[in-house]
Amino acid sequence: MSVESIKALGKIHSKENFQNLLELYFSDISVEEKREVVSSIGRQKDMDSIYNFLKENAFEKNYMDVIYQMFRTTLVYYDKDDRFKEICEKMKSFYNNEIMNKMYEYKRAPKFNKKRLHESSIKRPLLLEGDSSKTMKTINDGDINLIFTSPPYYNAREYSDYINYQKYLDDLKKVFKECNRVLQDGRFLIVDVSPVITKRPGREYESIRYPIHFDLHNVLVSAGFYFVDEIIWEKPEPSVPNRVGGYIQTRNPLAYKPNCVTESIMVYRKKCDFLLDKNINFYTSKKDYKPNDEKVDRSNIWKIAPSSSKDHPAIFPDELCKRILKYYSFAGDVVLDPFGGIGTFGRVAHKMGRIPVMCEMNEDYINIMKGENIYDDISNDNDIL
Repeated sequence: MSVESIKALGKIHSKENFQNLLELYFSDISVEEKREVVSSIGRQKDMDSIYNFLKENAFEKNYMDVIYQMFRTTLVYYDKDDRFKEICEKMKSFYNNEIMNKMYEYKRAPKFNKKRLHESSIKRPLLLEGDSSKTMKTINDGDINLIFTSPPYYNAREYSDYINYQKYLDDLKKVFKECNRVLQDGRFLIVDVSPVITKRPGREYESIRYPIHFDLHNVLVSAGFYFVDEIIWEKPEPSVPNRVGGYIQTRNPLAYKPNCVTESIMVYRKKCDFLLDKNINFYTSKKDYKPNDEKVDRSNIWKIAPSSSKDHPAIFPDELCKRILKYYSFAGDVVLDPFGGIGTFGRVAHKMGRIPVMCEMNEDYINIMKGENIYDDISNDNDIL
């Protein structure tokens, strides 16, 4: 029987039809069809029969897609019948499943309040001098609409020197917790990162390569974000260090080290209990709203040449910043980089009609940003009570 036929059965409310649906459920049908049978059972009018079906089958071995539909039914009747509330809570505890937990969170959330998506109190570009985990405390909750950054790579640069890797991750977590607080509900945090290798302390020792992008995921989740996408930034091969040369000379197995031409652009959303539609409607409902009409990148591979600067060893290319701003912010948004460097993201954001907020603790980089004549508002660690 087709899914459409099962949907049609769900519209017929009778004891006979309920039995037909039960027989279908226990027959040899596909997961998709069984899921639709459960949905049709949930749309019947006989609450006792629906409850008994769930009680007898919700904890039996089944495909999770079918279990999700059973759980969805308990959420529909949660406030209408205490029996469904009880079985819902039991299912939630029994499965401890991340998708079910999110279903529960969304369905049980209070009615959406538009005040959660407010206009930012920040009206001019802002430069915050000092440790961003501290200087961001001057920003009000939810005043930032987008965060894009690249954290300092662990002990790969002089400006990024830590006593150990765990201390590095712990310090990043402090920053990203503040990022979560200042970011508007449901908006995006985007981090450019890649593995890093430390220098060998001596010829007789092996270097260590750190999978920062993997470890950073847990840091971001614990800070209140959830993963959305990974975009691969691909650079031209001549622009990256040659690691494969040794293997080309010797052709010895085990000695192969590929040239690293990619970085990960990790896209996360601040955890919330409503769909992204609410964030989008905040803008599209305005009379003067105009959608983007520029060229669209269809895949998650972005081929962009890197940029260089005599003032900083690792800067964003303007083109990378432009794409992030185009796809993840609206004109007039307040955008933040908690590791601002020499301010490339802020400069590009300002040109594109966004309001940049930049955090930086290196005095040389701060002076370069001040020379851009963008930032009227400047504060530092001493402004924090």
